Amino acid sequence: MKNKNRYKFTFGEKTLTLTTDKDNLFMEEVERVAKEKYNAIKEKLPQADNETLAILMTINSLSTQLSREIEVEAMEKELQELRLRAIDDLQEKASQPETDEE
Repeated sequence: MKNKNRYKFTFGEKTLTLTTDKDNLFMEEVERVAKEKYNAIKEKLPQADNETLAILMTINSLSTQLSREIEVEAMEKELQELRLRAIDDLQEKASQPETDEE
């Protein structure tokens, strides 16, 4: 089992402690990106309360994640098709009689 890391930071007016298997360097980057995204949404919707901003951040993150998962599935399918094509090509070459070229 991996060691758990407790990462503490302040987000808005809340102090949060996350338990994660990621190291502090990774979590610092997560914190930076979260604050950046939060501020970008807050700039566009200055009247929105913190709960609304958090919900919008979550929906945006899930949308991005879903888009990436769809892209990865498409790439995996393409990779599988390329592998099958390469195997077919190799099998075809292996089944052809060799010719002596002198």
